[in-house]
Order: sequence, then structure tokens, then C-alpha cells
Amino acid sequence: MKERIITGICLLAVILPLVYFGGYWFMGLILVATAMATYEMLTMHDTLNKVPIWIKFLAIMVTLGIAFSSTLSTAWSILSTYAVFLLVIHFLKKIKFETGSFYIRTLIYIGVSFRALLEIRYHSLSLFIFLITIVILTDSMAYFTGRFFGKHKLAPKISPKKTIEGAIGGWLFGASFAIGFGLATELFAQMWVLIALAVFLPVLSQIGDLVASALKRQYDIKDFGNMFPGHGGVMDRVDSQMLAAILIYVIILFSDV
Repeated sequence: MKERIITGICLLAVILPLVYFGGYWFMGLILVATAMATYEMLTMHDTLNKVPIWIKFLAIMVTLGIAFSSTLSTAWSILSTYAVFLLVIHFLKKIKFETGSFYIRTLIYIGVSFRALLEIRYHSLSLFIFLITIVILTDSMAYFTGRFFGKHKLAPKISPKKTIEGAIGGWLFGASFAIGFGLATELFAQMWVLIALAVFLPVLSQIGDLVASALKRQYDIKDFGNMFPGHGGVMDRVDSQMLAAILIYVIILFSDV
């Protein structure tokens, strides 16, 4: 626990200024985080099927291309990802189709998620704080609610400690904060946007966490990485933010936020 607290304080000391100042500082943070998250996921898959290091390097470059592409070229970047890895699979017979499929899903998921985080921070610091706070509050209150009131398992084969009561508690606190923060700051011009985010962000946050837990259980690992003592890797820190960030990103694209 002591190690976890010290690492957490150090991470906050580095990350908070980069988030606050934004611009190239935040871009640098996202660049490093995207590369590390991609590497962690691909290394995890290596336990089943070894892949040449140059393929990993290519995969990381493609993921960065998706994360830093303009909004109009994001779809093109995703299509390019499919094309590149279909060609790689075709010419390198050693790479199984399942591995190629895993790579494609990973690059798109991570690339679009971190692109979403970039877009949210570009839009406004308040919106970024809105997202991160909801995710943290949902996760924390799901833990405490489940610990004190949890009786029914949510997904015992994926994450045995999570409970239905904890999930509901996390959602209630996350949604309540979203409504309160949104009304107090007048962050959203349209009420339906605030209501939609309040309803779905806490849910997507918990789904993202469950997806990560399912992956770790499938590959029989405790953490995605060991970069941060007591906290695991980058994916262990951002798994709950990823789907939630994509939702906000989509709303930014198609509504007046």
C-alpha cells in the first residue's frame, strides 16, 4: 500500500501539470502513453504467439497514427490499419490470423481512445476534468459500496470481487456528480447531452474495467505492465477511461458541446 501511494503521488506530480498546460505538453504525454499502452497489450499477447519485434514497432507507429490523425482522417487511419495488417498476415505465414485480428482490434481501440482523450483536452480542461473525475468516483464508490453492501456477484468469472450492488452504487455516485458538475459549471449547452453523459459514462467506465479484467484473466496476468510499482502499467491506469472518452469524443463531433 505504501508503494502504491508513493507511486500515485509521483504520477500526479508529473501528469497534472501536463494536463493543466495542455498543448504540446499534453500531446507528449499522450504520445508516450499511447506507445506504452500498445506495447503492453502486444507483449501480453506474446505469451500465446511470438511476433517479430519489427511488427510490434510497426503496430505502435500505426496506433500513434490513429491517435494523432485529424478527425477527418481517423476513419482512413482505421482502414489503413486493416490493410497493413492483412498484408503482413498474408506475407508472413508465421503470424496466425487470430494474432492479426488481435493486433487490429488493439490498435484501433487504443488509437481511438487516446485520440478521444486528446480531443477532449483540446476542447476544454473542464470537460477533461469532468471525464476523469466521473471515472475515478465511479470506480472508488463501486469498490466501497460493494465492500459494505455487496452480496450478488456481477461477473464472477471475470472479476470475482465486483458485485451488482457495487456497480449500482458506483453508477449512482458517478451520475450524481455528472449532473451536479454539469449544472454548476454550465459545461453543456444542451441538457440532453448532460443527461446522456450522466447516464452512460459511469456504465462505460465499469464496462471498460471489466473488459480489461477479462483480458488479464484470459492471459493469466495480474497487471498489463510493471512500469508503475503498485499500479501496474499504463493500461491498468486508463482502462476505465477508454470507452467513456470515446463517448464524449463522439458527442463532441456530432453536437454543440
